[in-house]
Amino acid sequence: MKLFQIWNAVPAFQTLTALKKNPKLAYSLLKYMKQIESEVAVCEQHRQDCVYEVSGAARGTPVQIEKGTPQWDEFNAKFQEFMRTDSDLEAFDLAMGDLIDALGAETGNVISEDELELLEPFFN
Repeated sequence: MKLFQIWNAVPAFQTLTALKKNPKLAYSLLKYMKQIESEVAVCEQHRQDCVYEVSGAARGTPVQIEKGTPQWDEFNAKFQEFMRTDSDLEAFDLAMGDLIDALGAETGNVISEDELELLEPFFN
């Protein structure tokens, strides 16, 4: 899977982790989330590196790149190229159907179709 898929799925994973589930699944997801957070941290570090590189500002100083500017276009191109990189993150060892069954076993669980679509690449 690509880094952008991980980056974009973070809010869906936050929803997923907030849902009721059995302790075994909850623990497995907790461990998987640590791997996702590690990949997101790499993406965030690279995003910051791109901002400082494009802006020419000293690291640690407040920087804002305005959308629609040549700097934005350069930043966006560099960051998007990086985000198309393949990740080493393996899919979670659970089929999507089994995840849905596990979540459906608990009353009150609600997850949107959009969130499920973002999560789908992460489950076998």
